[in-house]
Amino acid sequence: MDTLPGGLERIRESYRKKKNIDATIKKKFLSCIYNFYDSNYRHLPWRNTDNPYHILVSEVMLQQTQVNRVIEKYSVFIKKFPTIEALAQGSLHDVLAVWQGLGYNRRAKYLWQAAQIIVSQYNGKVPDSQHELQKLPGLGKATAASVTIFAFNKPAIYIETNVRTVYIYSFFADNEKVSDTMIEPLVKVTLDTADPRKFYNALMDCGTYIKQHYNFSRHSLHYTVQTPYSTSLRKVRGDIVRYIVNNGAANSTMLAQNLGYTSEKIQEALTALCRENMVCEDNGVYMIPGR
Repeated sequence: MDTLPGGLERIRESYRKKKNIDATIKKKFLSCIYNFYDSNYRHLPWRNTDNPYHILVSEVMLQQTQVNRVIEKYSVFIKKFPTIEALAQGSLHDVLAVWQGLGYNRRAKYLWQAAQIIVSQYNGKVPDSQHELQKLPGLGKATAASVTIFAFNKPAIYIETNVRTVYIYSFFADNEKVSDTMIEPLVKVTLDTADPRKFYNALMDCGTYIKQHYNFSRHSLHYTVQTPYSTSLRKVRGDIVRYIVNNGAANSTMLAQNLGYTSEKIQEALTALCRENMVCEDNGVYMIPGR
């Protein structure tokens, strides 16, 4: 049996007998995930820097996006906007142009706005407090925790898909509909407070491995089957933003003709984009807004 699954299954049996995580189980759990991590470390560009701004960029990009898609875009983005001041001073158009291919364009806008706030209110220094980070646009509880951990190596409770996978596999394999509320106390008691960055990186790599071999995602209460991207309004929105970024301002008729969607679908997407200030309208012509 593979070292990681076998080790976690033995931990699962111990947990079933004791009904709690004691010091012995915690030690075995950390040893198991660290042994795997040390032998299977993923060399990712944002793991090779201690620059909080660069890590902030990576964590926003990694929201709902696969690692392989982020790697290339991360490097291009950092080259275009090497400092938080450069990002804050850039235009939304230029930010969206670099972001194309990652999807969820609102993240780019939020990151751009966050950079402006950090420069104006925090003297260009990314806050090292989860509480302060959560005040920034687009940084919810999870992303604020991840920046706290990976940029500053400060302990925080962070639960995302790979973390869930490891804990469900290790402690909830017989359960259905496992909630984050159920997982959180176990993360808290097993957390390596001396090196939270390594702890969560190890969980990420272990979770990625487990998901490749065992389907435990469906045990999570938070598991959902997404609407296929090819038929979603999100694709229409993304195509509209891409078209305007690449070709300039356009009216709804031009967008429908060039993108191949119905006028109704184009208008629905434009209404949503205008509401979020991703695009703005002037006499029926739509464009990327300035500041």
